[in-house]
Formats: sequence, structure tokens, C-alpha cells
Amino acid sequence: MTPTRPAIILPTAHLLLFTVTVFALICGAAQFWRHDLDPIAVPLSIYLTGPGGAYVRLAYYLISVGLLGFALGSYRATAPALRSRLASTLFAGAGLALPLVAITELFAGTPHENQARLVHGLAAQATFLWLSFGMLLLSARWRRDPRLSAGTAPGWIIAWLATIMLWLQVFLRDLPHGLMQKLTIALILVWLAWAARHMRRAALHQATD
Repeated sequence: MTPTRPAIILPTAHLLLFTVTVFALICGAAQFWRHDLDPIAVPLSIYLTGPGGAYVRLAYYLISVGLLGFALGSYRATAPALRSRLASTLFAGAGLALPLVAITELFAGTPHENQARLVHGLAAQATFLWLSFGMLLLSARWRRDPRLSAGTAPGWIIAWLATIMLWLQVFLRDLPHGLMQKLTIALILVWLAWAARHMRRAALHQATD
């Protein structure tokens, strides 16, 4: 790894880890401060408005920035022969879609509510799908990368668990929507935190070689 790459990789890894932590703390706390909502039944998007909704939207905006940075950092961290522009595009796309998920909730009760709901639904579904496929693709590339292959088994397993959880919601409609969605989000957050730490360790190791 050239000396310039850790300078790009480390800040993006730290940024992702920070934004994932903030997202987890705020959205986790929202499950307790919103006494009017059933956390098992309602999805996370319902928390984007109402009491504390501004904090939840802020968490969405922050993690979108973290994902955009990760799209670049993960690409640079991977060995040139194994880099995937598709994986980086998927993470960047999710980063661009998340603000739309948050903003469109503000149009409830306005003349543009129906259009906003359509955009919200498409952006939310795209975010889940792009993250799912991006996680699987990058995990597969890292497992083959001599500099990143050590310790990739947890990331590979978590990526598959998140993907399975996502598709269970599609085929098993009777499952509690809010709970299943939040479990999927939790797995995605765990994978992103793992990826940030894994990328950071690899960059530090290469910088000292």
C-alpha cells in the first residue's frame, strides 16, 4: 500500500465508524423516547417525524456522509486487482438515497404527500438492496485480498445474515414489520462498523510495513 492511501482510508474508516455509532445511539434511543409508538410494529421511518424526529433525520444525514466516504475508502483499501467499482457505486448510491428517505417524511399532510411516499418507498427499498449487495460483494473481494483476508469470516457471515433477514420480509409478510426491519438495520450497522475497523487495521498495518 502506498503512503498516500492510508491518508484517505483512515479518515473514511473513522468517519464511517463515527456516523454508524451516532446512528445507532440516536435511533436506539428513539425506541424509548417515543412512548406513543410500538417498536415491534412500526418501521424506523415513522420516527423521522414527531418528537425527536429532527435527531433521527440528522442521524440519517450523517450516516449518508459516512457511506459516501466508505465508498471511496473501501475501494482504495482493496488490492487494485480486486477493486469493485460496482460495490463502491452501491454504497455511494445508498449514501445518496438515505437523505431522500428522511426528507420525504416531512411532506406528510401536504399536497405532495403521495409523490413523497412513492419516492420514500423507492429510496428506502433501494438503500436496503444496494447495501445488501454491496456488503456481499465487498466481503467476497476482501476474502480474496491477501492484505484484508484475515478476519473476514465475521463480516461475510453478518452480510449474509442481513441479506437473509431482508428477504424474509419480502417472502414472510406476516412477520412483524418493525421488528424485522430494525433487526436488518442492526445487522447492517454491525457490518459497517466491522468493515470500518477492518479497513482501519489493514491501513495501519500497511502503513508500518
